Amino acid sequence: MPELVTPLTPRHDLLALQLSNLISQQSFEVHFQPLVDVNRAGILGYEALTRGPADSPLHSPLVLFEAAARLGRLVELERLVVRKALRRFRELALPGQVFLNLTADTLLAAEGRVEQIAHEFAELDMPPSRIVIELTETRPILEPERLSASLEGLRALGFVVALDDLGEGFASLKRWMDIRPDFVKIDRHFIDGISQEPLKQQFVRSILEMAASSGCTVIAEGLEQTGGLGVLRELGVPVCQGYLLARPASSPRATLRAEVATLLRGGNNPRSFGSLPGAITQAAQLAQRGHTVSGRIDCQSVVEMFTGDEQLYALPVLDADNRPIGILRSLQVLKRSAERYFMDIHRRHSCTVLMDPQPLLFDVSTSLRSMSETIANLDDRLMVDGFIVTKGGQYFGSGRTSDLLKAVSDLQVHSARYANPLTLLPGNVPIDHHLDGRLAEGQPFVVALWDIDNFKPFNDSYGYRSGDEVIKFTAALLSQVADAEQDFVGHIGGDDFLMVLGSADWEQRLHQVCQGFDAGVRRFFSDEHLQRGGYTTLNRQNQPSFHPLPTLSAGVVAVRSSSGFESAQALSAALIEPKRVVKSRSGPSRFFLERRTPELPSLLPAAA
Repeated sequence: MPELVTPLTPRHDLLALQLSNLISQQSFEVHFQPLVDVNRAGILGYEALTRGPADSPLHSPLVLFEAAARLGRLVELERLVVRKALRRFRELALPGQVFLNLTADTLLAAEGRVEQIAHEFAELDMPPSRIVIELTETRPILEPERLSASLEGLRALGFVVALDDLGEGFASLKRWMDIRPDFVKIDRHFIDGISQEPLKQQFVRSILEMAASSGCTVIAEGLEQTGGLGVLRELGVPVCQGYLLARPASSPRATLRAEVATLLRGGNNPRSFGSLPGAITQAAQLAQRGHTVSGRIDCQSVVEMFTGDEQLYALPVLDADNRPIGILRSLQVLKRSAERYFMDIHRRHSCTVLMDPQPLLFDVSTSLRSMSETIANLDDRLMVDGFIVTKGGQYFGSGRTSDLLKAVSDLQVHSARYANPLTLLPGNVPIDHHLDGRLAEGQPFVVALWDIDNFKPFNDSYGYRSGDEVIKFTAALLSQVADAEQDFVGHIGGDDFLMVLGSADWEQRLHQVCQGFDAGVRRFFSDEHLQRGGYTTLNRQNQPSFHPLPTLSAGVVAVRSSSGFESAQALSAALIEPKRVVKSRSGPSRFFLERRTPELPSLLPAAA
């Protein structure tokens, strides 16, 4: 399909010149934003995003690509962007897949060029399975049959296909049916404010149902609030993208920031802060069974209920299946009932004419943090009415805003008392509580006590800020490697971390930690020190002393149901010897398994 060219004006002449320079010099920038698997707390891949030069009117990607389309150079520009993005992706050695935005114009131009495209990507040394072609609908698709054929040809080469901005653009639902993508990205309009808007939640539910039938993965883009994250996880959205998790960057991280990994693990792992005695962390703990009415109750009866009880502020309205369909608010009901002729007309009508059809709803598993963020955005006049808690869509109970605010305050005290302030990982109290809980369960698990070798001289030479960055890097690495469902990571203090593994591939995960640390810690050193394999400082006797680059080492104990450990304190004592042994050895990052434990857990493979 030939590109449509708009007649040029003087302003277009200037844009044409700037676009020509940009294309010839390839002066556009490529940034990458992670797409995060929220269940595994890991990075699925990165979307490549293009911007023009900062001092140019083409800086905005919307302006840049619109100008290229208007001037008949869109396909040329997009092909250059793809090559530059893939080269940069390879240079950065980023994990996962790379998502490339392409219009139908470029995809149609690829028709009949399958062999040439295969050759081009072979030269870039990039397997097609790691490349996701993200179809954007910023321009109308005039030849859908040819587009489907072109995509099928690319799929035959091994490329993966995604549909961008579902819910916006030109007939995107129909496009979904036609091209059957591997990924579907929900437009940010339906994600922004989703924790407060039941209609958006229902839209996402519908998309998830369709995705389950077609076998594709749903991605929510534009995530900026933790309240939205909580709702999306409860709905079952597996992958999210947005500023809350990571901003686009020209040289992005290969792992999640420690605080993001902790946020994702905390929301998914019942053995995090929520396991602390007395801590309220979910909506279910704030719900109380209270008065409810059905839609069959008339307006006269409802008015009498509110006038007869000054402490009754709100009444949930339930349908025949015990599902909330709205809420009756005292102030609203009494105000409307006092209006002239209202009761004369509606006295015997259903109370649904008085209800708010969009009550504040939380699932029983909604985290306290998500609830507090949603409440913070409410109109002050609605704060007194509280909220409804559901389980499986059915009424579970009602909660008071005052109880929620008190629970938030208590949790902040818990977090300040029990979390490490630098990494936000659970500290000593939740670590001991977690270990005691594991021992009480009687199930096999593995404990690894990690610390950083040669950390003090590094801290002294590079400064405490660099030392803090290494600590946060280690916390993020451990959180990334751990299984969010079965494992636990805590920060004892300083450069000491505890990792509890219930996953069957625990040994492989320990090796991943070692390899990840040795590869990642290098970025904190100067080229000179990297070449030398270390650096020299003056010791206390004012004599030069050489220090190798820091490594990570762990003493490991495998626990089975009859290991004889009665408490976390006894288990901690058992870690002393393997830690002493591993610290006596040199070389790259490593771990040592205490084999004098009676036997390894029967459900876990033995370490080499």
